[in-house]
Amino acid sequence: MSMHFDKELVNPNIARTIRFTPILYEWLMQVKEREQLSFNQVVLQCCKNCMTEDNNDKKLVEDTDGE
Repeated sequence: MSMHFDKELVNPNIARTIRFTPILYEWLMQVKEREQLSFNQVVLQCCKNCMTEDNNDKKLVEDTDGE
């Protein structure tokens, strides 16, 4: 599976510290190498994908509630 990096995620400017489990860290590193992206870009894209999915789930619930 190829990961598409969203250009709106370029030049992030809010610094945070985050801790990963070893399994999650290793997976992120594998994706980073495979996709030739920075570690930060992979984390940002994963967060963006989850945000999009969450918004889609909320819209689905709202659409279902209206029936």
